[in-house]
Amino acid sequence: MVEVVIIIGNGFDKDLGLPTGYPDFVKSDEWKKLEKKFCSFATEDDLTHSLIYHLQSEAYNKENWFDIEEEIQQFIKNHPKCKDEEIREIENEFIHLKKALKDYLIRVSSGYKMEETRLPYELLKKLSASHKRIVVINFNYTNPHDFLSTPIYCRPSLYEQTHVHGSLFDDEIVLGCDVPKDQEVNRDLSFMYKYNMLKRANHVARNLLEAKEIIFYGHSVNEMDFGYFREFLKKASEAPKPTRYLTFITLNEKSERRIKDNIRNQGIPVTDLYNNLESFTFIHTKKLYEQDKNEVQMKEDLFKRIMTKDHRGINIRN
Repeated sequence: MVEVVIIIGNGFDKDLGLPTGYPDFVKSDEWKKLEKKFCSFATEDDLTHSLIYHLQSEAYNKENWFDIEEEIQQFIKNHPKCKDEEIREIENEFIHLKKALKDYLIRVSSGYKMEETRLPYELLKKLSASHKRIVVINFNYTNPHDFLSTPIYCRPSLYEQTHVHGSLFDDEIVLGCDVPKDQEVNRDLSFMYKYNMLKRANHVARNLLEAKEIIFYGHSVNEMDFGYFREFLKKASEAPKPTRYLTFITLNEKSERRIKDNIRNQGIPVTDLYNNLESFTFIHTKKLYEQDKNEVQMKEDLFKRIMTKDHRGINIRN
């Protein structure tokens, strides 16, 4: 039975100093080549149906908060029906977009080694030394173990990693959006829905429901990925007996509020999580690196639970 689950999002890589966010990508040479290929010589009518042009426009308007997957969702909403030639061109742009993002991430992450003083290294070291069964659910395309300056050896029988959206070693990465509750499937552009790109089971819900210790590191549980977590958060918020420790590792208080808002907007009462979890904790890396005593203590409490031998998982599916 799984005992510890860690969910890795883009904030994990950013905590290492890697420029792997979408705002970083749209400033890259790989992105500029996309703009030149699809926007520079296009007519005004062509640009109306151009995915790259839409992303380009929104990237400049929302430089600090730009999210490609959210904008793909908006683009699909803005184009409920398309002509056959428009569909072919959009799909061609989408293929080039995924390739450009993958090329960019390979370039900026190649040869990178994380500092041993950073929290991701400390956490990976603790996980590797633990005698619990651990599952790492990675929503990034990168592999954190590739960034280790000193190899950490994990017990294969106790440690498992799943790349939910593929990795840089796969032929294609999963990039796109889900269908919002208030929308029907857009069959013209359904090749940009994530569920049409998934090729294998990932058992995210099962692992979350089995584990007693759940850690989200740098993942904002946004709308694009919330379907993976809904069942777990719903069950955890309704459990009459507290049995779980849920920890979010995020940048600061602002990002904590964003996570709580995302959870609440999906119909999960945040107050019920506080009521029905053994622990519902937010660790702010900004304060942690400043050696804030409270943050350091919460980190040590988390590490202690990871290392405690009798920390058994509880199944709350029923």
